[in-house]
This record gives sequence, C-alpha cells and structure tokens, in this order.
Amino acid sequence: MTHFLIALLQDAPEDKEFNLFLFAMLIAGLIFVCLSVLLAIVVAAVLLLLIFACITIGALSTSVLVGIHQKSFTSGFRTFILVFSTLGMTVIGTGSFWVFNRIVHWWSEIKAILIGMGAGLVSGLITGMILAFLIKKLSAFLKEKLDRKREIN
Repeated sequence: MTHFLIALLQDAPEDKEFNLFLFAMLIAGLIFVCLSVLLAIVVAAVLLLLIFACITIGALSTSVLVGIHQKSFTSGFRTFILVFSTLGMTVIGTGSFWVFNRIVHWWSEIKAILIGMGAGLVSGLITGMILAFLIKKLSAFLKEKLDRKREIN
C-alpha cells in the first residue's frame, strides 16, 4: 500500500498553477474575519459595561432618593444593600442554574433560566436583609466601642 502511494506521489505532476494573489487574498480574508470577531467582542463588552453602569446608577440614585425621602441615611443604605444583593444574586442564580441545567438536562433552557432568576431574587432579598441587619448591629457595636474608648481618654 505504501509503495503505491509513493509511486502516485512521484508520478504526480508539479503544481504550476499556484497563484500567490489568491493565497494573499485568503490570508487577507482570514485576517479580516479575525479582526471582525475581535471588534464584535469588544463592542459587546462595552455594551454590557454600559448596561451595567446604567443599572448601577439607577440603583444608587434610588437608594439616595429613598434616604432623602425618609430623611434617614440608614434607610437609604439599607435600600442600597437590598437592591444590589437582589440584583447580584439574580444574576448569580440565573447563571448557576443555567449551568446546572446544562449538566443534568432536567428542564428546558427557558424554564431553567426563569427558575434560577426566581431563586436568585428570593435568595438575594433574604441575603440583603441579613446583610442589612448584620451591618446595623456591627455599626452599633463599633460606635459603642468607639464611645467607650473616647470616655477612657
């Protein structure tokens, strides 16, 4: 078998129709495709960052407005913690449940995303409430400790 292939290769005529222009066009096309894909990735990343910035500004301004309306820095900060933990856990819950469903294939993709989003919303709200409570207790403890230190000095 190998003798047959060697004989075919030796008897094959030399390719005299290699066209350098067509090869250059192929390389230029490949470079153009790679640059286009890279540009699309950069544009998508910039758009995602822009969307994230808009969401962040909206959540921050909401917490500031709540604080001004209720005339309480604490309520504005609590709103800030609740909004960001809910948004963060929604993204994490959706992504993790989607990955989990890709592994086990229990539900359709849209159903897995919606279940992950719901679980993320609920867990984010609970996490936000717990964090707000812990920060309130920690700040009261630190304030009390600072007051005691001032009394000593």
